[in-house]
Amino acid sequence: MYDIVIKKGKLIDGTGNPAIITDVGILGDKITQIGLIDSTHSKQTIDATGRCVCPGFIDIHTHSDLTLALDGRAFSSLSQGITTQIMGNCGVSAAPTRQYELYHGPLDPTMTRNLDCDWLNFDDYFNRLSDQGLGTNTATLVGHGNIRVAAMGYDDRAPTKREMNRMVDYTEKAMEDGCFGLSSGLAYAPGPFADPQELIELGRIISKYNGIYTSHIRNQTEGIKDAVREVFTVGEQANIPAHISHMQPGTPMIGSTVTLLANMSKLRSKGIDVSCDAIPYTIGSTTLKSLLPPWALDGGDQRLLKRLRDPEIRECIKADTMKYGAESGGSRKRNLVKKEKWSSIWLSSAIVNAQLTGKNFAEIGKIRNQSPHDALIDIIIEDEAQPWMLAEDVSEKDFLNIARDPAGGVISDGFSLVPEGILAEGKHHPRSYGAFPYFLRRFVREKKALSWEYAIHKLSGYAAKRFGLYNRGLISEGFQADIIVFNPDTICEKANFENPYVYAKGIDHVLVNGNKAIEAGELIDARAGQVLRKKG
Repeated sequence: MYDIVIKKGKLIDGTGNPAIITDVGILGDKITQIGLIDSTHSKQTIDATGRCVCPGFIDIHTHSDLTLALDGRAFSSLSQGITTQIMGNCGVSAAPTRQYELYHGPLDPTMTRNLDCDWLNFDDYFNRLSDQGLGTNTATLVGHGNIRVAAMGYDDRAPTKREMNRMVDYTEKAMEDGCFGLSSGLAYAPGPFADPQELIELGRIISKYNGIYTSHIRNQTEGIKDAVREVFTVGEQANIPAHISHMQPGTPMIGSTVTLLANMSKLRSKGIDVSCDAIPYTIGSTTLKSLLPPWALDGGDQRLLKRLRDPEIRECIKADTMKYGAESGGSRKRNLVKKEKWSSIWLSSAIVNAQLTGKNFAEIGKIRNQSPHDALIDIIIEDEAQPWMLAEDVSEKDFLNIARDPAGGVISDGFSLVPEGILAEGKHHPRSYGAFPYFLRRFVREKKALSWEYAIHKLSGYAAKRFGLYNRGLISEGFQADIIVFNPDTICEKANFENPYVYAKGIDHVLVNGNKAIEAGELIDARAGQVLRKKG
């Protein structure tokens, strides 16, 4: 007897192997049989004729840490076929916290301003998620930014011996609680203030638990080669796998993925375990204050705002950005300011200036009767350093180079959202609702740049293996029944930059641990996801 039998679907099993027409039998939360199955022995049958059947997508880079604590339904993720997501990226995670003070880093504090943070460590945080129920499975990394802030605040200096010991203790506790590794955000304060040795020392703790180190690198423009080398050095010296998040170079280094990936291949041939990933869009999203030089962020938001309110220091900040762009560290998007490409930077989230969201800074400057640069700084001040932006700064060719590479992954870099209330405010990036269907539509069905089998492998089997997710990522007997049934002719994103909160189309069914989360195209609040804790 089976609980569900999926009949006559085109099975793409997540390995990259050619698709076959077959049946899949499910009992409880497990896949129990692949092959010809008599559906009379099943409680439910899904007719998948003309449809693809594949593993649930695994998003290895999300920032859902706090949005899931606010609303666990994860509808935006489920609607695009994501059944498992990895959080804690870019050096920011839900824990550890400092007296319930959240470190937001590259998270949008406007979306979670009503969140009651009632945890200090990951064990408490994981229990909270489990108690409220989750639409998707979740795993998390511990953010270096959280560790540093909890141990020593936002200061631009080396830690004392005592502070370093605290950081080690926080890291150990996070891994004991079940985190899958360590992430750093070396372009987001306090990340830029850490040297490689600090990261190596923490990485050696991660090594004891067979974890992974991921990094939003220090520089993605002129200094990208050195920034990439730094991450791989940390991995090699700490004896852990090293993975670069969204390794997409900005101007003037667009196209350099050819060289970067060739260097990665050489390292792997020497036994050094390295990899990377990329988002499928040319427009990215991050904090507005990441356009400022790292020295301006020393000490946290209140000291930043004090500097911006000082006319003399304000002009120094503007001059630094216009002279050096991203050369002196920080976001690659700083080069857009340096080159005065104001029409390529949009305000995506704000509270005081909510009426300006969706507009670029060339437009905002005219509306406010200011230069775009001054308008940008004043909005940071008025919204207390919390606004977010969109910026067009990478190329599709670099994305495809990474997606095609054996060690390259595909990510959303988004949040789990719902299309109402506080999580539907502003003009956020449509990736939270559409990254993976967009990837499949544009690069597989239309451009034919990748095969269906290879693309699905990147979103499932590759992702699970790289991050050590047990019994997930494949359609295989004994594996968890995280499964998608979709129409390859119609799967597509509907969310765009004008209307970013729209569910994807073409996905008929989604199962999470054997439970229906989408049935006949309709979302179900099943909350069948699990908190995944790494074991040794």
